[in-house]
Amino acid sequence: MLIFAAEKLTSMYMSINGLNVTSPASARYWSELKDLSNTEKIELIALLSSSMTVADEQTPSHKKGWASRFAGTWKDSRSAEEIVSDIRSARTTNTFDVEL
Repeated sequence: MLIFAAEKLTSMYMSINGLNVTSPASARYWSELKDLSNTEKIELIALLSSSMTVADEQTPSHKKGWASRFAGTWKDSRSAEEIVSDIRSARTTNTFDVEL
């Protein structure tokens, strides 16, 4: 019953104070936070804002764009077809029984 009530509450708050809310999570949080004092709301805004900037700043540079470091790094004199052929010929078949 609680889940159903939360889903119904979420669908009710898709437009809050003239603002379109696209996230059901935002609507659920709003239902909990709307009655806070202005001071408490400002503190939450400050915390949320700082969490967004800190998360970006705290990501080590070696983790940013790590996948792009590997682009184009494969060096091989073989053609793509030869590499595929070598991979396929190196495949083995298991000779043991697997019990499920």
